[in-house]
This record gives sequence, structure tokens and C-alpha cells, in this order.
Amino acid sequence: MPYKHNIQEINATGKVPWRLFILLFMFATLGQLSVDLYLPSLPAISRAFNASHGSVQMTIALYLLGLGLSQLFYGPWSDAVGRRRPLLTGVGLTVLGSILCCVAPNIHILILGRILQGLGAGACNSVGRSLIRDLVSGQYLSRLGGQMGMASSFMVAVAPTIGGYIEAYSSWRLSFVAIFIYASSVLALLWYGLPETHQNPDPRAIKLKGLIHNYSQVLMSRVFLGNAFCSAIAYSGIIAYLTAGPFLLQSTLHLSPVQFGWLALLNATGIFASGMVNSHCVVRYGIPKMLFSGISMMILSAAIMLGIAFLGVLNLLVIVVPMAFFCMGAGLTFQNASAGALESFGHIAGSAGAIYGTLQISAGALVSAFIALLHEKTQIPLAATQLTLALLALIAWRVAQRAEKRAK
Repeated sequence: MPYKHNIQEINATGKVPWRLFILLFMFATLGQLSVDLYLPSLPAISRAFNASHGSVQMTIALYLLGLGLSQLFYGPWSDAVGRRRPLLTGVGLTVLGSILCCVAPNIHILILGRILQGLGAGACNSVGRSLIRDLVSGQYLSRLGGQMGMASSFMVAVAPTIGGYIEAYSSWRLSFVAIFIYASSVLALLWYGLPETHQNPDPRAIKLKGLIHNYSQVLMSRVFLGNAFCSAIAYSGIIAYLTAGPFLLQSTLHLSPVQFGWLALLNATGIFASGMVNSHCVVRYGIPKMLFSGISMMILSAAIMLGIAFLGVLNLLVIVVPMAFFCMGAGLTFQNASAGALESFGHIAGSAGAIYGTLQISAGALVSAFIALLHEKTQIPLAATQLTLALLALIAWRVAQRAEKRAK
């Protein structure tokens, strides 16, 4: 049976018991682990299956597509029956997809396994976000988001580093074995350690009429849409690097898989720093100012990378240093955008979280697919994409702010 936690006490104090925090961390990072761990192996997978760089990069895009679209199902389901059952089902699907990836005889079966992994991990993103909203609200919600961002940065750092060593000393298949073991562990811990946090499930939420009502209520909110697009754009900027980076740094700049894996520490440092800054500053300065700070940092970082690229300079530093600051800006952006988007939808947090997650991950999938179609030999396509995305985030932020002022 799951551990018993006083949900009302957590709501009032904003303090999450350590057992529950670890559990939140584990299922919150499962989707990220499934992306990051095998990144250093992308060139090796291309060689093993005699597949093009673009087709191997599509394993990221299609995984993200499944991750994004499945949230439209998991969110309402969790509003109707509670959070436990959808999470257990989703993580179970991720386990099955991981098995398929482990034994894939060709790129097509690998892609199928990745889609299954994504369809399962969508529960962790959508339902997990709603579960956090069940526990805390307001500035506590943004603070917990920052703490989860700091915890997740550990996974962002560790997963590619471990994946680099796996590729250097074993095989890319072992990366998927590791994902299988992690997903199986999450499934067991969810079964024994997750209480039901949704106190008022509504069976109507999964019916067509209820779906239309809840989704239309969310989609009519410009505050929600503005914040959600900010988060989606920030996430897409990071995904653009994850898609282009393995080939740009390994094939063009001739880094080893181990070296590429260690470089993830810089990106993780940026995300970790954003969590620390946000935890200490959001209560004082508020969500809108912190969100604007994150967007501004993304614009500046991408502009610097692009400007240096136009000067004809291509080396390790001019890519990874701006990218680390971009990650810090992106971390500030989606931590605060999440709180701003979901704050007014506690009664339908599952549906709101589903749309939020679908927009975020689907945008990442589209940007990843776009990068996969390019034959990048320099950092120009990556930097130009990130700068365009950051400017769009600024527009979305303005829309959200104006709508919020009109609502007051």
C-alpha cells in the first residue's frame, strides 16, 4: 500500500515530505532520461543501422510527438479517476517501449519503441504536473517547480555523461537497458509510494462533453496560452540543441561520446542555477518579472551565438558557453510559465496540464523534426532557430501580461 501523506498539511505549508519528493523527482525525470541517456550514441546508431543522420534524429522528434499528444488523454483521465492509475499505466508503457528499443533489429523498430516510450512518458509529464498542483499552489507552486528543476538538472547532467561512457565501453543498446531498469524502478515505487492526491475526481471529465467544456475553458484563457507558449518555446530551444548537438559536436568538431556526455554538465549547471535563483527570488519579485528575465537571457545568449557564427568562428566554446546561459534562461522561463499558466485551473488541473504539456512537447517535436531536416555543418541553424524562438517567447509573454492586467 502507498505511504500515507497529509495532503491538507502539504497544501497549507508547501512542505513536501522527502519520500514523496524523491518519488516526484523520479517520475518527473523519466521522460528526460529517455531523451538524454542515448544522445551520445546517435552517431553510433546511425552507423549501426546504416541510417541517415536525419532518420536517427527523428527518434527524438517522434518520441516527443508521442510524449506530447498522449497528454491530451492522460490529463482528463487523471481528473476523472485520480492520478495513480494513469501514472501506473503510462510508466508501464514506457517499460514496454524500452524493451522494444533494447532488441530493435533496425531503425524502424527502434523508432516504434521510441514512440511507445513517448506515449507512456506522457503520463509523467501531464499527470505529474497536475499532481504537483494538487499539493501546492501560488508561489509555493513556482518554488516547488524550481526545486524540481534543480533536481532534474542532476539528471540532465548525469544521463548524457553515463550514456557517453556506455557508448565508449559497451553499446548503445545498453543505454536502453538502463532506461528499462529506471522505468521499472519508477513503476514499483509509484505502486508502493504514491498516495492519491486528487481529492475530488470528476467522472464527467473524460466524457466528450466534459472534455470539450474543460479544454475550451483552458484554451479561451489568454493568460494560459501566453504562459504555455513561453514554456513551449523555451523547451523547444533546448530540444533544438539536443537534436543538433550530438552530430555537430561529435561529427563536425570530432568530440568523443564521453567528451560530449561531460559537456551536459554545463547545460545542467544553467538549469540548476535557474532553479536556485528562482527559489530565492520569485517570492520577492513575482512570477512575471522572473519570466521576463528568463526570456531576456535566452534572447541574449542566442544572439551572441549567432553573431559569433556569422564571424566564421566555430569551436567548442562558442557553442557550449552560450548554450549554458540559454539553458539558464529557459529554466527560469518554464518554471515560472508553468505556475502562471496553471494557477487558475486547480479544479481542472489535469486538463490544463494536458494542454500545457502537449503544447510544450509538441513544439519541441516540431523543432526537433525541423533541425533533423537540416544538414548542419555550423552552429548557424541552431543559433538562428533559438533566437527566433526566444523572440516569439517575448511576444507570448506580452500577450499573457496584457490579458492578466485586463482580468484584474
